[in-house]
Amino acid sequence: MDLDMNVNAPHSMGTTIIGVTYNGGVVLGADSRTSTGMYVANRASDKITQLTDNVYVCRSGSAADSQIVSDYVRYFLHQHTIQLGQPATVKVAANLIRLLSYNNKNMLQTGLIVGGWDKYEGGKIYGIPLGGTLIEQPFAIGGSGSSYLYGFFDQAWKEGMTKEEAEVHLF
Repeated sequence: MDLDMNVNAPHSMGTTIIGVTYNGGVVLGADSRTSTGMYVANRASDKITQLTDNVYVCRSGSAADSQIVSDYVRYFLHQHTIQLGQPATVKVAANLIRLLSYNNKNMLQTGLIVGGWDKYEGGKIYGIPLGGTLIEQPFAIGGSGSSYLYGFFDQAWKEGMTKEEAEVHLF
């Protein structure tokens, strides 16, 4: 068997998005490069979008798809807040994204992580990969760079971390 491995070969430099719970909240992170194939189109893009005062979404995949989903959900959550007189929970926001992603799964190429805090459940992280499945997790990793981080997070994440531990050890 020939194990000719070329370390100089081109490698994927796509998106990596992360959401981590800690004792009292969540920490979200994302890289800042937007690429089209091997070409880096923008080195300073923002892949974390605010949906409400207390809920954010990390976006990966097609920028256009993830932006339109975020825009629709932000609008729906604003209407929800007006009608009910209180902000939506993280779970409501995640379910709206899941609904849009699942109902348009044949047209969207985006994976998302919803994270935030609400007075009912505290800090929550939800992963919504391609296809629109909703997965509540203590931490979620997405994007093409996620495969590099799963082993590290499985080992490093622990229940009851402080904000500082989550930021220092995991980011």
